[in-house]
Amino acid sequence: MSIRRLIFIFLIATLIPVTSHAQKWKLRRYEANFSIGTSHFYGDIGGTKDFANAGGFKDIQLQYTRPSFAFGARYKLSGDMAVKMNFVYGFLAGSDMNSRNDGRNYSFTSTIFEPSFQFEYYLIPESRATGSSAWFNRRGMVNNYSKVYLYLFGGLGGAFSNPVLLDSEGMPKTLENLSKFGVAFPVGLGLKFTIDSKWSLGVELGRRFTTTDYIDGYTSQFSQHNDLYDFGMFSAIYKIQTDRRGYPVFRSSPGYRR
Repeated sequence: MSIRRLIFIFLIATLIPVTSHAQKWKLRRYEANFSIGTSHFYGDIGGTKDFANAGGFKDIQLQYTRPSFAFGARYKLSGDMAVKMNFVYGFLAGSDMNSRNDGRNYSFTSTIFEPSFQFEYYLIPESRATGSSAWFNRRGMVNNYSKVYLYLFGGLGGAFSNPVLLDSEGMPKTLENLSKFGVAFPVGLGLKFTIDSKWSLGVELGRRFTTTDYIDGYTSQFSQHNDLYDFGMFSAIYKIQTDRRGYPVFRSSPGYRR
């Protein structure tokens, strides 16, 4: 066999996985995710003893970490872009104890419901990872599992809270004209770990900037910023098959090829 023919065969073997699987994301364009995670709050109640809070990270009170739950749906626009709809329900809490407002000694608990949409941009996209390291197994199929995809996201949503504020004596306190709704702007980053053709695992860390200062049920004349909160999510992601017209299919048809 000539060297020229060997080179030709090598190029074909290399390019076939790239060309045939660079668009593999289109075969499962829709995803459903189910998530459980944590919630952290940054507002007028709680925080550090001083204002040097390292961009808010020193304001994290681990003892007031609360759970959060979510489900959502993702649609892949391309190999490196997607949009996602989220429904998140979480719990928030905080206390002035050992904070800069220790003498005030207020505390609060609240639920938070956040319906939102987010846009995702993949720094490590599915198309690139698929094309760069696909290998044939003994049956001639391409193995493309155990891949990691990194993305950034930003979005828009609503923040519906229901705070219970307690004063220094543990008595409920209610502000006049208390608003329980605000606009939320989620931003953050995420990782997806492909397990097989149907399932992935995900980790997502996101901060929510809001238009409200009443999530903890309290504000004061000295408040300079609106309330913030974080969600840290761990997700199970199910990838839904897509037919040739781009629609999701929930039951395999005889003419559909996985």
